[in-house]
Amino acid sequence: MRIKEAIIKIIYTQTDKSRFSLVIRDRIKGTDEIPFSSIERVDNYYLYLNDGETVIPLHRVIEIKEDGKIIWKR
Repeated sequence: MRIKEAIIKIIYTQTDKSRFSLVIRDRIKGTDEIPFSSIERVDNYYLYLNDGETVIPLHRVIEIKEDGKIIWKR
């Protein structure tokens, strides 16, 4: 399953998004973890966070976690 498909599946099928998070590559921090509740939308190339400013390229997503356990990894 591709990253976009995995993210969309969680967004549209899970009622408790607080159980899920994304681990992304960050140029400054190394890695960063973002809760799914912060995701506003996703398109073919980017994640848009609900702060209205942050856009993350999908190629930076390296893991998806559910309750702290890795369920998808690049």
